[in-house]
Amino acid sequence: MEETKPAQTAAVPARVPPRYKELVEQWGPAIGVEEARTRWGQLVAAAEDGAVTLLAMDTTQSLGYPTWAAIAPLDKVADPGRCPVWPLTLARPNLAAVIRAATEFPDGAPQVMTRHRRPVVAVVAAVMLVDLPPDGERIEVDAFLREGGTITLEFDPGQDGATDEEGDVVQEPFPAGYVAVAKEPDGHEVGRGGGDSVAEALLRLWRPPAHLYSTEPPFPDGWGTRADTDPWAPDPR
Repeated sequence: MEETKPAQTAAVPARVPPRYKELVEQWGPAIGVEEARTRWGQLVAAAEDGAVTLLAMDTTQSLGYPTWAAIAPLDKVADPGRCPVWPLTLARPNLAAVIRAATEFPDGAPQVMTRHRRPVVAVVAAVMLVDLPPDGERIEVDAFLREGGTITLEFDPGQDGATDEEGDVVQEPFPAGYVAVAKEPDGHEVGRGGGDSVAEALLRLWRPPAHLYSTEPPFPDGWGTRADTDPWAPDPR
C-alpha cells in the first residue's frame, strides 16, 4: 500500500521527544484528543488510505511516552487479530480511554477500530511505529512464502550488561527477542527482522535497499552487503 503523506510538512516542534522526531517529520505534528474527535471520520479515512495521524493526550504538557499514540493503518499492527476491538462510533466519544488502553505501560496494546464489525484501522502507541522499515522494503510474508522463499524464526536470549572495576560499561545489555530470517529458494538470505514477539519480528522483516548490496569497493561481506555498512543497524539520521 502506498503511504499517503500530509499535504504540508510541518517543522519538528522543539519539544518533541527525540524518539518521535522522525515520525513528526514524516506525518506532521501530534494533535490533541478534542481535535481528533472533531476530525474523526477524516482521520480514519486517511488511515485506511495508508496515512498515520499522531495523537497526544496533551500536546503542551505531556509530550513524552506513554501519552503519544497514533491512528494507523492495520498493516502497522503486528497481530491485529488478537487486539481489543472498538466500533468506530464507540471509540470516538471514548478516545481518551482508547489512547490509554493503547499506550499504558506495561499492558498497552493496539486497539482495533471496526466498521460494521470489519477491522479498518488501529490506535497504537506511537513508539510502535519508531524504526519500522519503509513499506517499499518490507517483505510481505504471505507473498514471499508463496514464491518459494522460507522464513525461519529464532529466539535470542539477549545478554546482560557488564562493567569493569571502575564502573565503566564494557558490555552493553541487549534485550531478549525474536528474530525472523528470510531466504530465497536457493538459500540466499535476503532479509530479517526482530521484535519482542514473533508477530513483531515478522512485521519488521525487511529487505535492505539495493545500494547496500553494491559490488563496488569496499567489497561486500558474506551477507552481500558493503563491509562498511550494517543494514540492520538503526538509521543514524
